[in-house]
This record gives sequence, structure tokens and C-alpha cells, in this order.
Amino acid sequence: MSTVDFLARAAREFRRGGWVFTGFHWPVLAGHTAHALEGRPFTQVFEAGVSTHGVGAEVPTSTTDYPAYADAMGWLGSTADVLLAMGNRFDRVVLDASNVDLRGRINSSFVGPVSRPTVRLPGGGGAADVAAKARELVLLFGAADLRRLVRAVEHVTAAPAPKALIRLHTRWGVVLLGQSPVLEELATDVPGHELLVRRLEELGARTDGFIPRARITAGERAAAAHVLHAAAARGYAVAQKAVAETRPAASAVDLPSAADLEDVR
Repeated sequence: MSTVDFLARAAREFRRGGWVFTGFHWPVLAGHTAHALEGRPFTQVFEAGVSTHGVGAEVPTSTTDYPAYADAMGWLGSTADVLLAMGNRFDRVVLDASNVDLRGRINSSFVGPVSRPTVRLPGGGGAADVAAKARELVLLFGAADLRRLVRAVEHVTAAPAPKALIRLHTRWGVVLLGQSPVLEELATDVPGHELLVRRLEELGARTDGFIPRARITAGERAAAAHVLHAAAARGYAVAQKAVAETRPAASAVDLPSAADLEDVR
């Protein structure tokens, strides 16, 4: 599945409405995409202590990039307010998960032994606090390398509550994580979807009984492409890579015109 389609599918989680804690990276891009599409109203809350009630002027480069979304700001507090006082209020918590296991635990610390790690990751920030309080945890796994989805992560940066509903979005489908992980939805029309099935079977998750995923619409694809172009201009490496990879197929990711975006809404 292309990055455009992955982002469009992830944006559907925001379009369900409610109060959504929005982690950095893929969640920020998915939330920005959702604002250009029809759906129930939603409020985003960032770890930095800000809520937004609409789309900001620019794609934020961090959750503390206040100028990017100042025009949509509805509340300004502190990190402690968000993680400790408001943690139980969120309808959904959406986090990035570049290394995740079947129980929904995230590793964003490092790979390898503590004394001499082979890879250093950016860290979890407040993910541990907010994930532990989440009633519904949505994890966005945008990597193409399914080896990052494991039976048990090497280091646990954040872990969900025992009774939390945990849904993992991958490029090929959605997996329900927890004590009995199972493949929920599969994009059967996307080349490579069998790789997700094979990986889950290797890890011991159930892959029977899934439903085919609804196709991405032209409007969703246009909105996601628009955000990826904007994010690439603001320095997002994943967006720059996506735009570069798809540039030869210009019709798939050309920056939509204003008229195109009016049709999306």
C-alpha cells in the first residue's frame, strides 16, 4: 500500500469524532488529513498542552510548533494537564508505533542492549502516561518492514492498560492487539497484503475471519497527497520519501488544486 493510502486510512480514526490525543509523526499527519474530509467533529489534544478545534495553517513540525496551529487553538495548558489530568477524557489515543508487539507495547527507546544499543530511537515522551490511561489506543505503523512488528518488544517504552481496545494500522490492514491478537481488516486489493498475513501467522496471531477493507476514495487520496506535499516542504522525511517515490506517477500524488479540495469536503 502506498503512503498516501496508509495516511488516508489512518485519517478515518479522527473522522469518527470525539477528543483525540494526537502523538507526533504519523498521528499529526493523519489528523491534518482528516480535517479536509467529511466526518464527525473532533478535537485534537497534543502532549505539549494544547487543544485544537480545526486545521492549523501549516502541518506542525512538532507538538510544540504553536505558530503552525495557533489559528485553530482552543485551549492552552501544560504537559502535566494533558497526561495526568485529562488522560482519562480522551475518546482515542493515537500514537506512532515504529516498533510494536502483539500486546500493543511500544519500543521507542533503542534496539539492542542497554549498555551498547545498535539503534537509538527518539524516545517516548509522554506516551507511557497517556497509553496507560487510554480506553482505546490506535497505533500507526507506517513502516514497510514488517520485522518491526514482533511477538515481544525488546524494551517497553509504553504499554496499554489491560482492558484497553488496541488497534494497529499497517499499510496492509488493521490488527486487534492484546491477549488474543487477530487480523481485523485486510486490504485484499493491495499488492503485498499476504506479507502481513504471513508475518502475523509467524508470530502466532489469528488471521482467519478478517473483513476486506473498504477502498480509498479519490477524495481521501487527494487530501492525503496534499498533506504529504505540505509535510515534505516542512521537513518530514517520510513525506519527502513518499513524494519522491511517487513523482514518476504524477497522477497519483500531484498536489490537488483548490477546486479539488473543495470536492473533497
